[in-house]
Amino acid sequence: MRRAILRFVFKLRLEEFLALVLLLPMIFFMIIFHDKEGFRPSNVERFVITGLVFILFLGILKLKNLKILQKSKIGIVIKHILTFLRETLPFLFCISIYTNMHDMVHLVNPNDVDSVLMAWDDYLLGGQPALFLEPFISPILTDFMYFSYSSFLIYILIFSLYLYISKQHFAFRETLVSVILTFYIGYVGYVIFPAVGPKFTMADVFETSLSGNFITDRLSFIMNYEISEYTRRDCFPSLHNGIILLILLFAFKHNRMYGFVFLPFAVALFISTLYLRYHYFVDMIAGFVLAVVMFYSGPHLNKWWKMKRHIDY
Repeated sequence: MRRAILRFVFKLRLEEFLALVLLLPMIFFMIIFHDKEGFRPSNVERFVITGLVFILFLGILKLKNLKILQKSKIGIVIKHILTFLRETLPFLFCISIYTNMHDMVHLVNPNDVDSVLMAWDDYLLGGQPALFLEPFISPILTDFMYFSYSSFLIYILIFSLYLYISKQHFAFRETLVSVILTFYIGYVGYVIFPAVGPKFTMADVFETSLSGNFITDRLSFIMNYEISEYTRRDCFPSLHNGIILLILLFAFKHNRMYGFVFLPFAVALFISTLYLRYHYFVDMIAGFVLAVVMFYSGPHLNKWWKMKRHIDY
């Protein structure tokens, strides 16, 4: 039995195994909290979609190595498509789990730690960054900050696709695995340290509203952050800061020119997390620390797991 379990576990890649591990508590929490106030029906819809995609993923694992695909040009194209989906779907699982987890954190752990995070900011900076940035608020700058903040996933996808299309498979794998591991560790942080962020905890202190123009109106509506006060707890650590720093580090590692081009975009996103009042400064630092740790440990964990997959259990 033990050998069969190990054979099944290590047949999966590391990020695939972790997706299954986190899906189990997500299902459990959805079952016990589905009738509680604050539970969002959309969580169930996303989970169903995730389940269907996972079934598709299992089918891809079976189909992509069929020898018949090598016998025609169409078959070869299909094989390339299946290989691409096999590489990227685990990231979609990761995002699906993310959108469900941060909406249920307040049900799993209702003890918000915003006051503690604010106290740390006071200790480190002598005040709150969101208040320090108030004198600089303007509609044009707010539009730019919303654009930067909302480009989070786009930056991840662009760099990952760049590595994949340029056939830097090793770089692609260690980057994507490290990013996914960082996401999953961040989810655990959300549950242990639930926080809603300064946008809501300090709403009565701010004297200047974050009003912008067309971009701000559309992006704030699409992201639908007005529900955060009631459902989302995804501040500590800041994955916006952590993941983008991680992408920046891998960019400099694998293509220094890309790193220099991406640097100003990354810095703008870092600032936007404070300017838009979504994060405390200590959230940012925690995200940066997590990114540095995963930059060095992620590739090693992936290499170790790959080695275990080749052991005959």
